[in-house]
Amino acid sequence: DESSLTGESASIKKTTSALASETLLADRNNMAYMGTSVATGRAVGIVVNIGMETQLGRIASDIVGSVAPKTPLENKLESLGKFLGIVALVVAVLMVAIKMIIAYGDETANLKEVAVEQFIVAIAIFVAIVPEGLPIILVITLALGMRNMARHKAIIRRMKAVETLGSTTVICSDKTGTLTKNQMTARQLTTTEGTFTISGEGFKPQGDLSYNGNVVTESELSGYQSDLAFRLSAACLSLCHNSQISKVDGQWQALGDPTDSACAVLGWKINGNVRKFAQRHSRLHEFFFDTTRKRMSVIHDYEGERWVFSKGGAGGYVKLVDWKIKDGQIVPIEKKDFDLASVANKEMAGQAMRVIALCARRLEDGEDMEDVNTVESSFIFLGLVGIMDPPRAEVKDAIEVCQRAGIRVKMITGDQQYTAEAIGRELNITEGGMPPVNGSALSGFNDEQLSEASNQASIFSRVTPEQKMRIVSSLQEQGEIVAMTGDGVNDAPALSRANIGIAMGIAGTDVAKDAADMVLQDDNFANIVHAVEEGRKIYQNIRNFVRYQVSTNVAAVALIIISTFLFGWNLPLTATQILVINILMDGPPAVALGVEKNHGDVMNQPPRPVDEGMPNFRDITLIFYLGAVMVTGTLIVFFLAGGGVDTCELHPLQNADEAEFDVALCTAGLLANEGEITSEQSAAIAASEEYHAGLFDHAQTMTFSVFIVYQLFNVMNCRSNKESAFKLGIFSNQW
Repeated sequence: DESSLTGESASIKKTTSALASETLLADRNNMAYMGTSVATGRAVGIVVNIGMETQLGRIASDIVGSVAPKTPLENKLESLGKFLGIVALVVAVLMVAIKMIIAYGDETANLKEVAVEQFIVAIAIFVAIVPEGLPIILVITLALGMRNMARHKAIIRRMKAVETLGSTTVICSDKTGTLTKNQMTARQLTTTEGTFTISGEGFKPQGDLSYNGNVVTESELSGYQSDLAFRLSAACLSLCHNSQISKVDGQWQALGDPTDSACAVLGWKINGNVRKFAQRHSRLHEFFFDTTRKRMSVIHDYEGERWVFSKGGAGGYVKLVDWKIKDGQIVPIEKKDFDLASVANKEMAGQAMRVIALCARRLEDGEDMEDVNTVESSFIFLGLVGIMDPPRAEVKDAIEVCQRAGIRVKMITGDQQYTAEAIGRELNITEGGMPPVNGSALSGFNDEQLSEASNQASIFSRVTPEQKMRIVSSLQEQGEIVAMTGDGVNDAPALSRANIGIAMGIAGTDVAKDAADMVLQDDNFANIVHAVEEGRKIYQNIRNFVRYQVSTNVAAVALIIISTFLFGWNLPLTATQILVINILMDGPPAVALGVEKNHGDVMNQPPRPVDEGMPNFRDITLIFYLGAVMVTGTLIVFFLAGGGVDTCELHPLQNADEAEFDVALCTAGLLANEGEITSEQSAAIAASEEYHAGLFDHAQTMTFSVFIVYQLFNVMNCRSNKESAFKLGIFSNQW
């Protein structure tokens, strides 16, 4: 069983024949590999590699050497941080430089006082323009996203995966154990009396038989069991195997050859518990399966007689079958019967099914049951069983949702091409401008050919772990955000290299889980859709709180620059007020935006462009629009509250009669030369300064209050790009 290494569900028959050195891993049937298991038989081998030189060791080396790229959000926020830092530095330096140059040309100016004042302004600009709380808010938002994903059985091992899922443009998935359950299942039973389809998944002995599209009821099944062909077929399935089907920790498991197990499960669906059935019909002798005969035969005491039940490759029975069952009677088989069986065989093989023939015969008294040539002769042909590793029930719908969301799904498997194509057709993973590509062709591709194949082909078969990693890397070089899903050791390098690796929690190996960023606890592929939806929602919320924070910071900086540089006023906000705005009014509202519910169907929208900025052009437009509204309103309030009043000047809404000082004496005192100021003028100037100080404190308080009110309206406005807060519900977000 090499499924964990190559992805092929069926057991591989091993030989001692020499093979070409360039033979692909999955086709090297003269080698046994570390980490695989023996299904049947025994052998003696020569150890040719150990440790890191084994296939497992090479895979481990690929994992260690693989460096996952930065997430799109990391790159965008890093760019945003650098940009804001540069803007803050440039604006602060220009402000200080221009003010100092002006002061240097003014003989009456005190350069030291101007320098101290401008230093405070520069610090205020730095504090106002840099969103200090953004990293903390980002971590909180991603952590809450991890919690939400865990509710859908998606365990995030690395926090970056939360956001990356929302950026995913391509999902590359292994087949065996991911799109399928890696449990061979009988899907069709064709007897000489008709064809039955079988439902159910994996080793779980529960499912329905359908005849001509109609589910067979229990009473109808009893009727079929009275039919000799059907009854003998069911007995052959229930007795001719060496598998053990059992329930362990709530999961149905099979011990033995996958083909044996599939037949045993089908026998259970028809006859009930196969262990009890075998106990009622004791085994007398057995001829084990071998690669020469390509069949297995057993002799059981069945219905009071010795019966031989045999199963194996259909081609091996052509010369051994003499009889068939028609209308409940055993009659000679005809050439047309072989032709019909051949057609059924080809039809099932075309659906990626492994076809097993079922035969039986009754041993006459005196026949030697230990002579294989005697026993395996003059068989009655019972029918054919089609076995495959079927897709998981939830996968097809999940893939449709992904495709509707603009996410391309590609199958990358080590299994045979015809099997991959059949599963691809069933799951609708057949879109693309290139037919399926196999590993042999892939090994000869240069970088340009690989780039074309990875972009256009949807199915890759017979690929090695190294080739899986090459495909993922090629897609990343084309600007795609790649999610890789898998469960086996052979998937680990690609899981590690992908932007986000997703491993199966139940069927997945420890190596795959360790290499992954996310683990699906219940192996449900559909949970990837929930995770992508959560990731998109989180990214949208991050955009919303970035827009909120940056628009607030732009307004605060513009307020400082316009009031101090253009109008020559003092700072409209104190350093403490700026800190309160940045810490208290930036943080909690931004966290609330980070947990905003999903508005609209994000899964009906295409993935956002990889090169889209954070913020994008639309966000930047909104940021400056919102900032302009806040600055304009706040400046008006600051001015009307008396923030622009200088010494000896009155509040804009007051007249001279209402003044608390003599404006004329105060003005004359300011214009008088030193030593010529009268006591009345000095008193008027002192009263003006006291009046001005109280007025300015009042103006700063009013400005602070109005700015906070603007922020409250702004945070409501930033909850959605399209819907108003009234439509969303003012209190729908309890945070």
